[in-house]
Amino acid sequence: MTDAVKTVPRKLTGLQRITAEIEDYRERTKLESWNSFVEELQVPMELYPALVSNRPEMIAMATPRALTADECKVLYRLIGGLIETNAALRQHTERVAQLTENLAGQMIGFQRVAQQIELFANFRNPEMEDGDEG
Repeated sequence: MTDAVKTVPRKLTGLQRITAEIEDYRERTKLESWNSFVEELQVPMELYPALVSNRPEMIAMATPRALTADECKVLYRLIGGLIETNAALRQHTERVAQLTENLAGQMIGFQRVAQQIELFANFRNPEMEDGDEG
């Protein structure tokens, strides 16, 4: 019989932690790119060129007409999908803002450490930096 070797989980580095968080977020959200939708959406043929080309001004070229019940359902699903996609994009933006705020906080910490090293390198004391040099 052999003893199973237990592996002790190692602590993640900051980069590994952020990478894992981003990957987890990607898996939970349904957005794959900046121009994707959270689900596959059906689009009335009149609106398809505007959607494919990402040119909303082309919607004005579609001629309004009476819709069948099935066409109305397609539009309702499309509107629901757009609302859900908008919510996912807002969440994505909020997450990017949080990550940026975390990075900015880290940079302030790095700046303070660099300042302390610079003071030490120049044989200066941090207390002397209050204008009391001399």
